[in-house]
Amino acid sequence: MKRIFTILALSLFAISSATAQSDIWKAVVGPYSNANGEIVISDPQTVIAVDYTVEAEQTIVGPYARYAMKLLGVRPSLVEKTIYSIKDIKLSIACDKTLISAQPKAKSQTKVASYLGSADEFAKVSPDLMSASAISPEEAAAQAAQAIFNIRKSRNDLITGEAGENVFGAGLKDALAALDAREQALMELFFGKKIITTTTNRILCYAEEGVTEYPIAKFSSSKGILPSSAAEGDVVKLTLTAKDAPKLANIAEADPRDKTTLQVRLAAKTDCVASVGDKQLCVATLPVFELGRTVNVANSGAVKR
Repeated sequence: MKRIFTILALSLFAISSATAQSDIWKAVVGPYSNANGEIVISDPQTVIAVDYTVEAEQTIVGPYARYAMKLLGVRPSLVEKTIYSIKDIKLSIACDKTLISAQPKAKSQTKVASYLGSADEFAKVSPDLMSASAISPEEAAAQAAQAIFNIRKSRNDLITGEAGENVFGAGLKDALAALDAREQALMELFFGKKIITTTTNRILCYAEEGVTEYPIAKFSSSKGILPSSAAEGDVVKLTLTAKDAPKLANIAEADPRDKTTLQVRLAAKTDCVASVGDKQLCVATLPVFELGRTVNVANSGAVKR
């Protein structure tokens, strides 16, 4: 005997193709004999795939951050930290055989917000050739700050023509871009850099008859996605609301006393809402068996009890 979780189109009951194209989901309930003579137990269940995309923004403190206020007049962050945010949530049906399948999860990505394109490297400042001795971190920071000021002066000279060079058109654009990149690389020594990592994961929610709210996780801006049992964080919740009672279009329900009938479960067209705290992040209309109803239909012989 085979046990399956399946969704069967009405074509199994030899019903017209127009009805088989209905957007209502149906599934045989209980044991029956299929066309191959195999005894199958159909146990329709709705499994909702919740795909959530979380962005982690990590701030790495620059090696000269403590001198930024003194040398540049701006106070940067002196604490390395990671801030999490939910960027997207998608809902779909996930099951062995479905009319609507869960989409493939998006690939994880990591982006370093740096001109150097490195998470652990910072720009190097050319040492003062007149000094043969090692310099202190504050002196090195002062050299980096002076290099930034020199770049800004060179940029201004190029734009105003004070540089005394015939740089214009594409050449001027390239020269300015090179100065911008160098300045930003040096600024990272004071203001650090950011590493942005985007990760998509999936939670499967198994619907239960009569249940309309499912706390599936917790979310913290400092820790990301947490188990639903965690003491901290906002609740990540899935709320189901059936729109109307499903009906069999163009098909009469059979007398339940007729032993040749089949029990068919009709899935309710359901508004599924994913929310974090009091903020809705995704709304999708999906068929949910557990909020639907069971009916008896005449068995045409395509399947047998």
